[in-house]
Amino acid sequence: MPEHRSPAPTGSPSWQARLAVRAFGLVPGAVVHRVFTHPPRLRTPLVPRSLAERHDVVVTEVGGGRVATVTPADAYDHVFFLHGGAYTLQAQHWPFLGRLVRRGHAVSLVDYPLAPEHTVDETVPMVRAAWAAAAAASAAAGRPAPVLAGDSAGGGLALTLLQQLRDEGATLPRASVLLSPWVDAVMTDAGTVAADRLDPLLSRRALHGAARLYAGPHGLDDPRVSPGLGDLARLGRVLTLVGTRELFWPQCERLAERAARAEGTDLELRVREGLPHDWALFPGLPEQRDLADELVAWLGRP
Repeated sequence: MPEHRSPAPTGSPSWQARLAVRAFGLVPGAVVHRVFTHPPRLRTPLVPRSLAERHDVVVTEVGGGRVATVTPADAYDHVFFLHGGAYTLQAQHWPFLGRLVRRGHAVSLVDYPLAPEHTVDETVPMVRAAWAAAAAASAAAGRPAPVLAGDSAGGGLALTLLQQLRDEGATLPRASVLLSPWVDAVMTDAGTVAADRLDPLLSRRALHGAARLYAGPHGLDDPRVSPGLGDLARLGRVLTLVGTRELFWPQCERLAERAARAEGTDLELRVREGLPHDWALFPGLPEQRDLADELVAWLGRP
């Protein structure tokens, strides 16, 4: 098997992205740790009015959580999205997801059980049940399985779901997209320790605090909590994106290296120069707008 080589970072960060990096660096680490481990609970609509007034919206309750599906009139594809937020924060993702809706994708945002009120023992089964319902609906309509996507902690949760579906012999997504995914909650490798100084916002300390709440009685190396340490074979087609100012860049590189040696997994890693964590989700960045078009092109039509 040929030696795997990590891809060289591409692009040049916009001035908005450079400004975001500077702004994130002003946030005290203690504040980030506090927010992750003592998260606020806001009473906000699951789907913003701007989308609800223009498109068909269906909210269903599944296994202790909710799924909000926004479907445009010209929908030709379906994205099943798991939001990030250190497994503790509520979703704030519609500015980006709305771009996919406007490009003809129905989007299901999974409002899964969050830590510290809940642990992986409740979150993963809820997500599995929500996927089963989405896949069954697609099959009944004669459509391919949905696209699976997630960012940050949601990217890790998406990888956990992929592995569970494979182990069960269940329907896999037609493709998967992991945006700045958190796939290793242990984070003791030398690369991540070094990257701790490069990320202007995230820190191992803050994330370890959130990860322990999510893991509950389990270790951080549990494959449901750190799916990047698990079996990566037979996961299908996966696109992973990460920036060079992210704490998760080293673990994404290791994920790609291991996936390259795994049978039945076609994982492509794209690394963006100078971009901060979860850059894809910040509405003020030109890179977010460009990413929506990039994903549509990569996914193609089912």
